[in-house]
Amino acid sequence: MQSKKISSPHLQILLRVAVLAAMDVLLMNYLGIHTQYFKIGFSFVPIALCGMLYGAKWSTACAGVGDLINCLLGPYGWYPPLTLSACLNGFLFGFFLKGRSDHLGAIIAAVVTFQLGVSLLLNTWFLSLLYSTPFLELMITRVPQVLLMLPIQIIVLRLIGSKRLVTALAGTAA
Repeated sequence: MQSKKISSPHLQILLRVAVLAAMDVLLMNYLGIHTQYFKIGFSFVPIALCGMLYGAKWSTACAGVGDLINCLLGPYGWYPPLTLSACLNGFLFGFFLKGRSDHLGAIIAAVVTFQLGVSLLLNTWFLSLLYSTPFLELMITRVPQVLLMLPIQIIVLRLIGSKRLVTALAGTAA
């Protein structure tokens, strides 16, 4: 049986995505505010950067792996639907930001779609199922998180999404 070698560029991308997933874990566990119902932090940065550099496939994998590791290290355990949400986050950043990282409209579309569609609606629904909490009551408690994270994510992604920075990182990633 003939084994298939992983080409050097693919291996380099895989290693860089692994480093971004590790950054996600560090930012989530050590630089975030967590409660049972919401989290505020900067772990979106490595996921978005992965999406900007490598696209939806890699940023989805990066977000999923990062979430699984966070679940193993964190106090709340693993709930597969929330890992699905993390993967959707990675997909959205890759879908909207690959090749358009400096475009404010793409950044706003990615952040608004994630924060309103995934974080506020889908995650609230998953948490209401997990904790047997009424959806609307739980959603009301999560609205401040979304309102806080919307401008934070847009501003931070606008700063790190500059063509010069992404081009420089892509040059080292190529």
